[in-house]
Amino acid sequence: MACCGGSVCCCCGNRESRTPEELTILGETHEEDEEILPRKDYESLDYDRCISDPYLEVLESINYKRAWRYEAVKWIMVFAIGVCTGLVGLFVDFFVQLFSRFKYRVVQGSVEECTERGCLALSLLELLGFNLTFTFIATLFVLIQPVAAGSGIPEIKCYLNGVKVPGVVRLRTLVCKALGVLFSVSGGLFVGKEGPMIHSGAVVGAGLPQFQSMSFQKIRFDFPYFRSDRDKRDFVSAGAAAGVAAAFGAPIGGTLFSLEEGSSFWNQGLTWKVMF
Repeated sequence: MACCGGSVCCCCGNRESRTPEELTILGETHEEDEEILPRKDYESLDYDRCISDPYLEVLESINYKRAWRYEAVKWIMVFAIGVCTGLVGLFVDFFVQLFSRFKYRVVQGSVEECTERGCLALSLLELLGFNLTFTFIATLFVLIQPVAAGSGIPEIKCYLNGVKVPGVVRLRTLVCKALGVLFSVSGGLFVGKEGPMIHSGAVVGAGLPQFQSMSFQKIRFDFPYFRSDRDKRDFVSAGAAAGVAAAFGAPIGGTLFSLEEGSSFWNQGLTWKVMF
């Protein structure tokens, strides 16, 4: 047994060994353990209501008309999130088809010309050049916003369960995510838009009801609703569901994904809003 406040055994006087996790929690790190220090920029989200006297006074001051207006605005916001997420998916599909058709049209013309001349290797080099160019452009967007790399589903799951990953729901992340997956698919990589659409929908859900952006400070309106982490979490859940619906054409599947796989905090009213 260790003595109180220390790690020295009371029986033999030898120092007890501790795991790196225990050393991190206790703050007893050594030079070789410097790299296991926890991240300072990760924070938790407050999803619980603080039941206090001021909060109860606010609840008592809300009349029926004000409560009805608040609920109506929430329904409108969920509908707007679905529309905007669908437009993001439409934007990605349109430009993927545009760039892919242009690429294959040029390569096809080169193949037809080189079939008679015996220079098919040049056609393959043209195809390789297109793919490398598109992939390089997609890489640049990841360098601009590293959190836009990958599918984004693990980061959104973290957010929905109370872990605030820096920059995960910013407007700049949405732009880099959409353009990155656009050029990645056009470049012939073995990727799809399903995961990125979930992330994109979550960003739309987080930013649209706020009417402001951290990336663009000039985008700011005095909108009095939905300022708590709890409200923002519900809209992120709705955005993730809209992303699944936009990627697979399955609105019910999007609701079930957000309910079963994404969020640990759910309510019956949110189910009807998301399916709407």
